[in-house]
Amino acid sequence: MKAARKLRQWQQPQSLLEHIRQFLTPQVWKQARAAVPHRPAQPRWDLQPLLLVLLAMTWTTGDSQAERFQTARGFYVVAYEARKRPGASLQGFQKALSHIPLRQLKAFAQGVRHQIRARFAERLLVDGFEPMGCDGSRLECPRSAELEARLRPAGKTDSAPTLWVTAFVHLGTGLLWSWQLGPGTADERLHLRRLLATLSPTALVVADAAYMGYELAWAIVETKRSFLLRMSSKLDLYTLEQVNLETWSEGPVYYWPQ
Repeated sequence: MKAARKLRQWQQPQSLLEHIRQFLTPQVWKQARAAVPHRPAQPRWDLQPLLLVLLAMTWTTGDSQAERFQTARGFYVVAYEARKRPGASLQGFQKALSHIPLRQLKAFAQGVRHQIRARFAERLLVDGFEPMGCDGSRLECPRSAELEARLRPAGKTDSAPTLWVTAFVHLGTGLLWSWQLGPGTADERLHLRRLLATLSPTALVVADAAYMGYELAWAIVETKRSFLLRMSSKLDLYTLEQVNLETWSEGPVYYWPQ
């Protein structure tokens, strides 16, 4: 019986719902619910329909968010017709989303990443490493009163409120792996350090010269992961013996905190 279930689990999915179920397994839902054990009994929006409708809204079309919500909700109702129907209003859906604890979403994302590794472990590796590129970008946000109050401008005093996003992408597949948000003045090196826990022990952190720094390099080493960082010409690197820089091309060098 177990062998038959395992065989079905790894068969090629034939529908969108089967594709989703490959990664949103019962274990993933159980892990997410366990992150917040004390929740109201029988809420109008349970975690599973809430996140599945949100996911479906990224693929639906419509002239408004309300139309996309109705289409996504309809998809869920048809797919899970034997289950209790969720709320019917966009306002109730958005309110329920705002009440999901962040730790529950993190546990859910961790479970999905685990399923990805379980299914594509060998495909993620390149010479024994998972090459994970990290970079950050500053995004201008609308000039709403709430965003202007919460997000400080990162440029001129009269500039729009800005958001900084730092993300890891698997370089072999282009898969967005994990990300960290902050104000436009955020430290992307700090973001990288916070995201290290989302990577596997075989990860190879690849980044440009914006992520240089002895403290960051040491933080990566402490987590037993590897890195490939482009060094700035402003940095001093040392060799054990004096070398002629005009003829020296490669070899071991040392990077010190001061």
